[in-house]
Amino acid sequence: MKKLLIVGMVASGLTGCTAIQVNNSTGFHPESIKQVCIVHNPKVIINNFDQLVVKSFARYNIQAQTYKETDNLSFCQTTLHYTALRAWDLAPYMVSARFNLIQNGRQVSEASFRLKGNGGFALNKWRSTETKINELVDQLLNKTP
Repeated sequence: MKKLLIVGMVASGLTGCTAIQVNNSTGFHPESIKQVCIVHNPKVIINNFDQLVVKSFARYNIQAQTYKETDNLSFCQTTLHYTALRAWDLAPYMVSARFNLIQNGRQVSEASFRLKGNGGFALNKWRSTETKINELVDQLLNKTP
């Protein structure tokens, strides 16, 4: 009985402990997005984060560019605000991120990613940051790759 319990605990620790949540507002039409202004978040210390987000949008032929929060963004039809955190377990990895897509002053889509318990023993916690960002952008735009 003890062996079965231990095997069950190890198996649950190795399985995905990932939570992705999406909130798309009524009337949101992601196919209308041609350009996204990404508002750089200086508190995010994950290497190449902005470039990976730009690359992820490019998969859907959406031109994205990073701007400072102090830049004039009045020309932007769609802006993306984000947060992201990383942890360390033998190597740094992204444990959570939240993307907010704003059109004409209102939030039209939000997607968040979180590794429960910072991933625990789950091996998928070390997936690349790019893979995790791609999943978020897919959900944000209500698309599948």
